[in-house]
Amino acid sequence: MRILLLGSSGMLGKSIYNFLKSDFQVYTNGLKKRRYDLCKKKNLSILLDNTKPDVIINSLGITNIEICNKNKELAKKVNFKILKNLFNIKKRYNYKFWLIQISTDQLYDAISFKIKSREESKIKINNYYTKTKLQAERICESNKCLILRTNFFGKSIVKKKSFSDWVLKSSKKKETFYLFKDIYFSPLRLITICRILKKIVQNNFDTNGIYNLGSNNGLSKLNFSLFFLKYLKIKNKNFKIASVNKILKTKRSKNMLMNVEKFENTFKIKLPNLISEITNEAKENYLN
Repeated sequence: MRILLLGSSGMLGKSIYNFLKSDFQVYTNGLKKRRYDLCKKKNLSILLDNTKPDVIINSLGITNIEICNKNKELAKKVNFKILKNLFNIKKRYNYKFWLIQISTDQLYDAISFKIKSREESKIKINNYYTKTKLQAERICESNKCLILRTNFFGKSIVKKKSFSDWVLKSSKKKETFYLFKDIYFSPLRLITICRILKKIVQNNFDTNGIYNLGSNNGLSKLNFSLFFLKYLKIKNKNFKIASVNKILKTKRSKNMLMNVEKFENTFKIKLPNLISEITNEAKENYLN
């Protein structure tokens, strides 16, 4: 099976590449330096012609919320116009690939922290990043793709750091840092997402629709951080507990807890709880 991985130089993309490369023919647009500017339709066409993929995994995107708000044209080009061009090329040249879109849990923001959003729950657009991700999803829905709304953490193998990397790094400094008591999420480890993608490609080829891919429960970012640091036996009192939208410039979603029953029932994969994910990641990748 031939897989084209878009976004292979990013945190999740690089992890996916390393995990899948021994079992599949995995093609990329460059692991460190991009070969082509994929915002140009001609380059995208060349990449598809050179790789002729059976599957495309799209982890490409500008995820920095502040950058998306400041440079909306760039966010638009990368986060959904590439997809639009991709499917125009598919139709024109009759390509047969199936696409897996890596989407975001930030489309959710339920009014109560007791609520876990389902795939059909109301979408909340709090910033330009979420707007572009929703537009990307709509393009994918009309082209019968598999869309995975997710969030992740774990030891990064690229320059950009994950939430758990940031917590550990911040805890080792003397400067004050903020932990948010009012952001709730249900992320998975990077390696867990990679394992699941492998199973999906092997066993559920051509499934489509929107699915929540996360841990089967969740925590606030404050409690995530405290549990993670406690497990690593790191004592740090330099943090302040805060509300996210009082600290950061651009409005964020606060309740990104997800109900994952649809995913578990469709793919026959039992998703782990978040405490076990934090424990396993800390034990395997952060304890030296």
